Amino acid sequence: MAYQNLTNPVYNDAAAPENGTEKVFSDLVHSYLDLVQRNTFPPAFLNQFLKTLSTGSSLSVSNDQIKEVLIYEVGYLVALAIGVVFIILMCLVGFFFACCRCCGNCGGKMYQKQTKRMTCKRRFLYFFLFIITLIILAGDICMFYSNSKIDTAVNKSFSSFNDTLSNLETYINSVPQDVDIIINSSSVPIESANSSIVGIGPILGGRIKNQIELVANNTLASVQGLINDLNVTAISLYAVNNSFNALQDQQTQLVNNLTAVKSQIDNTLTSCGAPCSSGPSTAALTIDADFQSIPDFASQLKTINDFLNSGIENTLGKARQTINDIPQTVTSQTQSTVQSVQNQLVNIKQKIQDVRSSIPIVDTLNNVSSYFGTAKNYSQTYQPDVVKYDYYRWIVGICLSCIVLLVVVCNLCGLLFAPCGHKANVDPTERNCASNSAGDFFMAGAGFSFIFAWLLMLVTAVLFAVGGNVYTSFCKPWSNQQLYQFVDANVNLSQELNVNLNNLSISTLYSDCQKNYPLWTTLNLNSLFNLDEYLNISAYTGEVNASVENTNISVSDITFISSSQREQAANVSSSGIDTLNFTEINQQMSKNITKTNLLSFADQLDALAANVSSFRTELKSEADSLREIQSSIDTNLVPDIKNLNTSIVSLQAKAQTLKASLNSTLTAVDYAQLFITTQVASIVKNATTSYLNTILGYFTSYIDWTKSMLTTNLARCGPVAGALNSAEVIVCQYLVDTFNAFWFSLGWCTIFLIPSIIVSVKLAKHYRRMKTTDIYEDHNDHLEMTSTSQQFLIPRVTAKS
Repeated sequence: MAYQNLTNPVYNDAAAPENGTEKVFSDLVHSYLDLVQRNTFPPAFLNQFLKTLSTGSSLSVSNDQIKEVLIYEVGYLVALAIGVVFIILMCLVGFFFACCRCCGNCGGKMYQKQTKRMTCKRRFLYFFLFIITLIILAGDICMFYSNSKIDTAVNKSFSSFNDTLSNLETYINSVPQDVDIIINSSSVPIESANSSIVGIGPILGGRIKNQIELVANNTLASVQGLINDLNVTAISLYAVNNSFNALQDQQTQLVNNLTAVKSQIDNTLTSCGAPCSSGPSTAALTIDADFQSIPDFASQLKTINDFLNSGIENTLGKARQTINDIPQTVTSQTQSTVQSVQNQLVNIKQKIQDVRSSIPIVDTLNNVSSYFGTAKNYSQTYQPDVVKYDYYRWIVGICLSCIVLLVVVCNLCGLLFAPCGHKANVDPTERNCASNSAGDFFMAGAGFSFIFAWLLMLVTAVLFAVGGNVYTSFCKPWSNQQLYQFVDANVNLSQELNVNLNNLSISTLYSDCQKNYPLWTTLNLNSLFNLDEYLNISAYTGEVNASVENTNISVSDITFISSSQREQAANVSSSGIDTLNFTEINQQMSKNITKTNLLSFADQLDALAANVSSFRTELKSEADSLREIQSSIDTNLVPDIKNLNTSIVSLQAKAQTLKASLNSTLTAVDYAQLFITTQVASIVKNATTSYLNTILGYFTSYIDWTKSMLTTNLARCGPVAGALNSAEVIVCQYLVDTFNAFWFSLGWCTIFLIPSIIVSVKLAKHYRRMKTTDIYEDHNDHLEMTSTSQQFLIPRVTAKS
């Protein structure tokens, strides 16, 4: 039987995880966060927090739990402390730096000592600032990209979230449909059983008929063959008798003709006298083969005719008709059974339909489906607000990125103008506008760095504390499935969904769904729902079995040959038909028709007539008469003899095997009659059992298919694991990782503002226009004195070694 295929739902594409450069940058952030936070989240505090969320009560935290959380957060606290120190120091250093510069101290004096390493130092500072600026620019680019990516991730998250919920709804809705398909497929065996019961006559009757025909057909064929052989034998006997009668008539006519001609020849030869004394003797003008003795076939022919006329053909026709009428007989005898079984099939269909309401998975999934509708409503309700506030966040991110970009632009402008306007042989007080502008840009970059560094670090610290903890305390455990274990320890899924899920854990559910197991196995429904009890074949087919087995089917007696006909057949066998004696007839047929050759005799008369002129006419006339007699013999008598010979040969061949054929046919009839008498009831019972097994086999096949579908194919929960994976991608990769990438890029730029400030301030003095300059007396005095200079040492006496 062919059953309907289960539904094949089409799901939306799952949220694609990050790859390529985005994943590389995310891995870099993860490595930093893993370095900062190496502890696992405190189970005690998490348990308390989850219980508070589930009950809706206020969160009460003990000192031990606070201590536990602080120990857990030690890495973040150290990082935040460094950030606080950075903010304080940058503010203080910036304040003092500004004051000192305004007072003309701390490098603020517009004077630059000239040293011989000046060019090398300037180039080193230039190159170093260029590298630092590129690093800050790279971080700023990442800030711009991450800020834009957050906006994209927010919008993408809603669509991905809705697609994920749609996939889950599609999956949940497909399960009742598949259950309905499985249950409604019961119509297939029921319709097959109904077709079989409606066609009980052709089907069951046909099986009974086929079993009886295995023996009956051979017997009927044997009897029919015997009848045909007896008909042929009777016809052969009639043909032989007719041939004998024709031969006797022709033999009598031949004798008369020969006698008359002989008398004429004798008279002619006597009248002729001495001239005809040399003529042939007429003593040989007589017949040689005598067909007057006819064998007696009367008794054998009578016994054969008695058997053939006994109505044997009608007996065989009735036997055939009885066998052919078996399907119709079964149909008429099982009308009440058919109606009873059809009523029971209706009850069976209703019982199988009732099984659907007993399968717990359907109601369970209907309860789960309500959560998805609620989630979609929340998503649609809050999406406009989220998008609006994300726009504000995007503006703030752009502003922060532009602050960093302002420093980068100042540095890059300084780096651009510096080589264009600087000349090494020009006095520092006479540096041109381009060189002076480069120094001003460097100082402006340093100034902006002091002004905004504390703000950038403050934002970095806040975002780091939030995004980093979300990753290490939520996304990372979610990725390695530790989060499922925490939830299992604090949330009873069966209680939350208000259904009995046999203490199912989320981690087990996720693990099984990752392997695309069916929900029957995942939810361990065998312990909640006994399929063997509900799908017990005997519970559905017991009444059908009883109705069919109690049906009384009787087949009319089948008679191949009656007792009188059998006796007549035995008489034919013992009539001696196989011992008919044709020896004398065969001997006569082997002789010549006449003792002399009439044509030769006629030629002798012609020769004699040529010598005797007086009786020439008589002798020629008598010779012609002999030739006419010979022609009549050749034309009539010889063919009749051949026909007689053929009939005798055929009769002998058939008669010799007739007795054995009769005996074997009677033996076959006795065996077949005994088989019909003793085995028909058993044939009917076996055929009924086989027919019943066929009907029950429809239900057995359906039950096996149903069990297989429910336990191995129904509701394979791969889409559930895919939804959880999509949720992890949406929350952690689209949102959290992108959010972390932004503050990581911001912190990256902020940290590198320190070397940028230092190098910019030092490099600015090499390009700004100075107010005072070094004064040299000669060209040898332009070097700056150092502590190691030997130029002005007092000469001392030294001992020679």
